[in-house]
Amino acid sequence: LSDFQQEFKADLHPIPIKTVDDFPANIGFTVGYEITESNIALFLSYNSTGGKLSYSDYSGSVKIEESLNAITFGGIYYIDLNKERKDLRIGLRGFSMYSNLDLDSYSKISNNIQQENLGLTSIDFGFGGQLDYEYPLSFLILKATVGFDIVIGGKLIFKNNNENYLINNSNKKVTTGWSGFRTGIGIVIPIN
Repeated sequence: LSDFQQEFKADLHPIPIKTVDDFPANIGFTVGYEITESNIALFLSYNSTGGKLSYSDYSGSVKIEESLNAITFGGIYYIDLNKERKDLRIGLRGFSMYSNLDLDSYSKISNNIQQENLGLTSIDFGFGGQLDYEYPLSFLILKATVGFDIVIGGKLIFKNNNENYLINNSNKKVTTGWSGFRTGIGIVIPIN
Protein backbone atom coordinates (compact mmCIF):
# COMPACT_ATOMS: atom_id res chain seq x y z
CA LEU A 1 0.00 0.00 0.00
CA SER A 2 2.90 2.34 0.61
CA ASP A 3 4.01 1.90 -3.03
CA PHE A 4 0.41 2.41 -4.21
CA GLN A 5 0.24 5.65 -2.20
CA GLN A 6 3.41 6.89 -3.93
CA GLU A 7 1.82 6.12 -7.34
CA PHE A 8 -1.26 8.03 -6.22
CA LYS A 9 0.97 10.98 -5.33
CA ALA A 10 2.73 10.84 -8.73
CA ASP A 11 -0.64 10.74 -10.53
CA LEU A 12 -1.49 14.09 -8.92
CA HIS A 13 1.79 15.57 -10.23
CA PRO A 14 0.71 19.17 -10.90
CA ILE A 15 -0.34 19.41 -7.23
CA PRO A 16 2.67 19.46 -4.83
CA ILE A 17 0.90 17.05 -2.45
CA LYS A 18 2.88 15.87 0.60
CA THR A 19 2.99 12.49 2.33
CA VAL A 20 1.81 13.03 5.91
CA ASP A 21 1.64 9.34 6.96
CA ASP A 22 3.18 6.39 5.10
CA PHE A 23 1.75 3.33 6.89
CA PRO A 24 3.89 3.64 10.04
CA ALA A 25 4.08 1.07 12.83
CA ASN A 26 1.11 1.27 15.18
CA ILE A 27 -0.19 -0.35 18.32
CA GLY A 28 -2.13 -3.59 18.07
CA PHE A 29 -3.87 -5.75 20.64
CA THR A 30 -3.83 -9.52 21.08
CA VAL A 31 -5.69 -11.95 23.33
CA GLY A 32 -4.99 -15.65 23.46
CA TYR A 33 -5.43 -18.94 25.21
CA GLU A 34 -2.60 -21.44 25.68
CA ILE A 35 -3.03 -25.17 26.12
CA THR A 36 0.14 -25.71 28.16
CA GLU A 37 0.13 -29.53 27.95
CA SER A 38 0.33 -29.31 24.15
CA ASN A 39 2.54 -26.19 23.86
CA ILE A 40 -0.13 -24.71 21.58
CA ALA A 41 -1.84 -21.32 21.82
CA LEU A 42 -4.73 -19.77 19.90
CA PHE A 43 -4.86 -16.01 19.45
CA LEU A 44 -7.03 -13.20 18.11
CA SER A 45 -5.54 -9.79 17.39
CA TYR A 46 -6.34 -6.36 15.96
CA ASN A 47 -3.85 -4.11 14.12
CA SER A 48 -4.22 -0.78 12.35
CA THR A 49 -2.13 1.65 10.30
CA GLY A 50 -2.69 4.13 7.50
CA GLY A 51 -1.43 6.58 4.95
CA LYS A 52 -2.29 10.20 4.26
CA LEU A 53 -1.56 12.65 1.45
CA SER A 54 -2.40 16.33 1.88
CA TYR A 55 -2.00 19.75 0.27
CA SER A 56 -3.55 23.15 0.91
CA ASP A 57 -3.08 26.68 -0.44
CA TYR A 58 -5.12 29.84 -1.16
CA SER A 59 -7.10 28.15 -3.98
CA GLY A 60 -8.20 25.08 -2.01
CA SER A 61 -7.12 21.78 -0.50
CA VAL A 62 -6.71 18.08 -1.32
CA LYS A 63 -6.64 15.26 1.23
CA ILE A 64 -6.44 11.48 0.64
CA GLU A 65 -6.55 9.15 3.64
CA GLU A 66 -6.04 5.38 3.62
CA SER A 67 -7.09 3.68 6.84
CA LEU A 68 -6.08 0.01 7.13
CA ASN A 69 -6.99 -2.41 9.91
CA ALA A 70 -7.05 -6.18 10.31
CA ILE A 71 -8.43 -8.87 12.57
CA THR A 72 -6.14 -11.88 12.82
CA PHE A 73 -6.89 -15.42 14.01
CA GLY A 74 -4.18 -18.02 14.36
CA GLY A 75 -2.19 -20.51 16.34
CA ILE A 76 1.28 -20.77 17.84
CA TYR A 77 3.37 -23.86 18.56
CA TYR A 78 5.93 -23.25 21.33
CA ILE A 79 9.38 -24.84 21.72
CA ASP A 80 10.98 -24.40 25.17
CA LEU A 81 14.59 -23.20 25.08
CA ASN A 82 15.00 -23.41 28.86
CA LYS A 83 13.31 -26.65 29.91
CA GLU A 84 13.92 -26.16 33.64
CA ARG A 85 12.49 -22.66 34.12
CA LYS A 86 10.30 -22.55 30.98
CA ASP A 87 10.86 -18.80 30.71
CA LEU A 88 12.38 -18.59 27.21
CA ARG A 89 10.83 -20.14 24.14
CA ILE A 90 10.37 -19.92 20.39
CA GLY A 91 6.90 -19.71 18.89
CA LEU A 92 6.04 -20.82 15.35
CA ARG A 93 2.95 -18.96 14.11
CA GLY A 94 0.35 -19.59 11.42
CA PHE A 95 -2.64 -17.28 10.91
CA SER A 96 -5.22 -15.71 8.61
CA MET A 97 -6.23 -12.04 8.51
CA TYR A 98 -9.36 -10.17 7.49
CA SER A 99 -8.14 -6.76 6.33
CA ASN A 100 -10.28 -3.68 5.81
CA LEU A 101 -9.10 -0.62 3.83
CA ASP A 102 -11.02 2.68 3.66
CA LEU A 103 -9.93 5.18 1.00
CA ASP A 104 -11.28 8.67 1.66
CA SER A 105 -10.62 11.54 -0.73
CA TYR A 106 -11.58 15.17 -0.27
CA SER A 107 -10.92 18.17 -2.47
CA LYS A 108 -12.07 21.77 -2.27
CA ILE A 109 -11.33 24.23 -5.05
CA SER A 110 -13.03 27.59 -4.48
CA ASN A 111 -16.54 26.58 -3.42
CA ASN A 112 -16.53 23.26 -5.28
CA ILE A 113 -16.21 20.31 -2.84
CA GLN A 114 -15.78 16.68 -3.94
CA GLN A 115 -15.72 13.75 -1.52
CA GLU A 116 -15.47 10.03 -2.16
CA ASN A 117 -15.19 6.99 0.11
CA LEU A 118 -14.21 3.53 -1.11
CA GLY A 119 -14.16 0.42 1.06
CA LEU A 120 -12.08 -2.66 0.27
CA THR A 121 -11.43 -5.97 2.03
CA SER A 122 -8.98 -8.86 1.66
CA ILE A 123 -8.21 -12.22 3.19
CA ASP A 124 -4.49 -12.60 3.91
CA PHE A 125 -2.50 -15.60 5.16
CA GLY A 126 0.74 -15.58 7.08
CA PHE A 127 3.36 -17.41 9.10
CA GLY A 128 6.17 -16.31 11.33
CA GLY A 129 8.38 -16.89 14.30
CA GLN A 130 8.77 -15.21 17.66
CA LEU A 131 10.94 -15.33 20.75
CA ASP A 132 9.12 -15.04 24.10
CA TYR A 133 10.55 -14.30 27.52
CA GLU A 134 8.34 -14.72 30.60
CA TYR A 135 9.00 -13.35 34.09
CA PRO A 136 6.79 -14.53 37.01
CA LEU A 137 5.50 -11.72 39.20
CA SER A 138 3.16 -12.61 42.07
CA PHE A 139 0.11 -14.29 40.53
CA LEU A 140 0.85 -12.83 37.04
CA ILE A 141 3.51 -13.46 34.45
CA LEU A 142 5.03 -10.58 32.49
CA LYS A 143 5.79 -11.48 28.89
CA ALA A 144 7.98 -9.86 26.22
CA THR A 145 7.87 -10.95 22.58
CA VAL A 146 9.90 -10.18 19.45
CA GLY A 147 9.33 -11.76 16.07
CA PHE A 148 8.83 -11.49 12.35
CA ASP A 149 5.78 -12.34 10.23
CA ILE A 150 5.53 -12.98 6.50
CA VAL A 151 2.05 -12.23 5.15
CA ILE A 152 0.79 -13.25 1.73
CA GLY A 153 -1.72 -10.56 0.85
CA GLY A 154 -4.91 -11.31 -1.02
CA LYS A 155 -6.67 -9.07 -3.51
CA LEU A 156 -8.19 -5.90 -2.05
CA ILE A 157 -11.76 -6.40 -3.28
CA PHE A 158 -14.20 -3.47 -3.47
CA LYS A 159 -17.05 -3.79 -0.94
CA ASN A 160 -19.66 -2.40 -3.32
CA ASN A 161 -18.58 -4.65 -6.23
CA ASN A 162 -16.90 -7.88 -5.15
CA GLU A 163 -15.90 -8.77 -8.73
CA ASN A 164 -13.40 -5.88 -8.91
CA TYR A 165 -10.18 -5.39 -7.00
CA LEU A 166 -7.54 -2.68 -6.56
CA ILE A 167 -4.68 -2.58 -9.11
CA ASN A 168 -1.71 -0.29 -9.51
CA ASN A 169 -0.53 1.55 -12.65
CA SER A 170 1.16 -1.66 -13.87
CA ASN A 171 -2.15 -3.60 -13.68
CA LYS A 172 -0.86 -5.69 -10.75
CA LYS A 173 -2.96 -6.36 -7.66
CA VAL A 174 -2.35 -4.11 -4.67
CA THR A 175 -1.97 -6.00 -1.36
CA THR A 176 -1.96 -4.91 2.26
CA GLY A 177 1.73 -5.48 3.07
CA TRP A 178 1.38 -6.63 6.70
CA SER A 179 4.75 -8.46 6.66
CA GLY A 180 7.26 -7.17 9.16
CA PHE A 181 8.84 -7.04 12.57
CA ARG A 182 6.60 -7.50 15.62
CA THR A 183 7.31 -6.72 19.24
CA GLY A 184 5.07 -6.74 22.26
CA ILE A 185 4.67 -6.81 26.00
CA GLY A 186 1.84 -8.45 27.85
CA ILE A 187 0.43 -10.13 30.90
CA VAL A 188 -0.26 -13.86 31.30
CA ILE A 189 -2.88 -14.95 33.83
CA PRO A 190 -2.42 -18.64 34.70
CA ILE A 191 -5.66 -20.54 35.25
CA ASN A 192 -5.31 -23.64 37.43
